[in-house]
Amino acid sequence: MTIANTTLQLGDSAIKIASALTGKTVRYLNEKNSSVTSNGVRTFKIKEVDDVFVSKQSGRKCVTVHVQDIDDGGQAKHRTLHLSGISSIN
Repeated sequence: MTIANTTLQLGDSAIKIASALTGKTVRYLNEKNSSVTSNGVRTFKIKEVDDVFVSKQSGRKCVTVHVQDIDDGGQAKHRTLHLSGISSIN
């Protein structure tokens, strides 16, 4: 499965995924309600990727990242994102 608007695949290596996401701005659809945006779509600037893994709970491929939260005044945060929840990478 392709990740967002790229040629990245969910089966690609962790190094390839981390390299492709570092320094990029992503649009992400939260699974739960967002306290920051009404539609649940979030924008994060990925500063660093800590880990690429498969969730034991959901079985989906995820990344743990340090981000600048564009929707929340640019605050620095740690987030875990499902790769399938990323709708665009710029």
